[in-house]
Amino acid sequence: MSLTSRKPPTPLGPTSTRRLFLSEIRAHPARVAGAALACAVTAAGVGACVLLLIGASRPDFPENSPAAAAALDARNVLSLLLSMLLMCAVVVTGSTVSLWTGQRLGQFAILRALGVTAGHLRRMVAADVARLAVLSAAVGAALGMVPLARLGRGALVERELFPASAPLPGGDQIWATGIGVCLATGAVAVLAALASVLAAGRVSAMDLLRDPELPAAPTARSRARLLTGLAMAGLLCLPLLFVMAFMDLPGTLRAAVAPGLALMVIPTLAVLAPWAVPPLTWPVRVALRVLDRRVGRIAAAGMRAAPARTTAVAVPVLLAVGVAVCLLGAGATMGQAIQRQTEDGLRADGVVTAEPGSRLPVTAVSPAGVSATPLIATEVTPPPTGFDDRPGPARAWGADGSSLAKVLDLGVRQGRLADLKEGTFAAGATQAEGHHWRPGQRVRLALADGTARTLTLAAVYERDLAFPEFVLPRSTALAHTASPYAEQILLTGAVSSWPAEDGRQVASRAAYLDGLDPRDPADDLAVRLIVAVVSGYALLAAANTCALAQRDRHAQRAHLRAMGLGRFQLLRCVLYEVLGAAVVGIALAAVTALACLVPLAAALSAGALPAFDVPWTVGVLVASVAAVAAPSAMASHPLSGIQRQFARRTT
Repeated sequence: MSLTSRKPPTPLGPTSTRRLFLSEIRAHPARVAGAALACAVTAAGVGACVLLLIGASRPDFPENSPAAAAALDARNVLSLLLSMLLMCAVVVTGSTVSLWTGQRLGQFAILRALGVTAGHLRRMVAADVARLAVLSAAVGAALGMVPLARLGRGALVERELFPASAPLPGGDQIWATGIGVCLATGAVAVLAALASVLAAGRVSAMDLLRDPELPAAPTARSRARLLTGLAMAGLLCLPLLFVMAFMDLPGTLRAAVAPGLALMVIPTLAVLAPWAVPPLTWPVRVALRVLDRRVGRIAAAGMRAAPARTTAVAVPVLLAVGVAVCLLGAGATMGQAIQRQTEDGLRADGVVTAEPGSRLPVTAVSPAGVSATPLIATEVTPPPTGFDDRPGPARAWGADGSSLAKVLDLGVRQGRLADLKEGTFAAGATQAEGHHWRPGQRVRLALADGTARTLTLAAVYERDLAFPEFVLPRSTALAHTASPYAEQILLTGAVSSWPAEDGRQVASRAAYLDGLDPRDPADDLAVRLIVAVVSGYALLAAANTCALAQRDRHAQRAHLRAMGLGRFQLLRCVLYEVLGAAVVGIALAAVTALACLVPLAAALSAGALPAFDVPWTVGVLVASVAAVAAPSAMASHPLSGIQRQFARRTT
């Protein structure tokens, strides 16, 4: 066989590719640190969720028991957290690997010039991503999976969202879960990096001729991104806006659409950020020039010259702060409205509640001088409406109307609560407005045991956030509820004379209101988990972006040092730029949150302004500033001497 007919030898074998990968880690650890951290955190979180799901899925919980209800809540919360972890991991890993691949284009061009084919180069990049993901996931799973599972189990048990009798899985299941999580993390990382893998194969040897000191300024303004953003605005945001403005919905339901609208507006703004962010940097640039005439002017020029870099920093800050403020603010505003309705509606002198794992009887023997009104816990399924064709069971109470009116002021709008008797019912304003009910109207309802009965509406009341959406006569609730029990017992008179019993807590009106937690534990925990996961991954992406972006600016900083800029002046310049971009993201998040939460507060009568979860909001803001400032300062080495700044130009 002639020499010309032989295929050229492959320049890189498996050993060589592994050496290149290890050399890349040793030479540029900051480039892979973000992706490695994202994979490690994902593996630890996903592994812990899987272990808790296995523990909550045990089949030996008695049916309709508190343990079975807690297991169901745990499965719902953990499934939501698992999906959020995987979704955020794909986004963050994809963006981080894209930046990493972009900074390796010079290496890829050299390899192409040496004869490496595009397919071989793509396989090499995919193998690098898989190695990094699996190794990082193994470290994260080994160090954090079991401790996180134990910590999560304790937090869920404390909130009565996980059966206390359910242990974590044993050793074999832990090993199997860890191996599966590592492999799944590697697959997710390669999938998220698919665009970067394909881009690596498109590099040509001609790229070696480009001046590495004058790279072409990348831009995120692609036609596909613009069309995607406009489609999201038209298909996600406008329909919700139409629902809020024009559909005949109860005020509470219309306001509840506001947080959902915020969750649609924020990612839409993130997609359209290359067009929305640059004009918003103008007031920030003016402020920088006024704040610091010399250094601020340089930072403002940098923001104006590189809008893509400013956008890349502002977008994750927008996601982190916007999601945190909107979701937590909606919960805080709802809790404030419930607290206010409870304070205005509770007339009883004392309240008897059951301790976890126990229930109150439907009848109560009152001591002398005390009147007791048990509130029977039951459910009612209303008929379908145009906006809810499959309504679920709604919370309801069973009580005598005349007795209930003495201990509760439900804010009756129409009819009389005293007319509540056999064959009638009372409904909250949300249900009445949604179904267009009027007092005296006969309505067919499905009761807790599945029986359908036609009842007459006796009263419509307003305080249906703090109290159930339906009130049935006591006899109706007892007849159609399996294993009935009292949710609360409201007392009037000498509350202190009520006997103390195991499994019951007796509190005066003031003590009950002071200890009231208006938020549902499962919903509150789910919201906080969503905020923690989304904000954490978004800020991790912001930190990766800031660190990698500064590595491409060694020449600029060296020139600034040569022009007489001092070390601390260079540090201020770096911080001014990234903090200015963060301010743009925070401003967009604040405007979106106020536009969505103010209507919610007005509809719930919670006050002129919405409530905010101050500790979490401040924490996310501080974390946002740290996530963009610290990596930028460390990666730019602004305190280095001028000789070292120029030396870095050639590295």
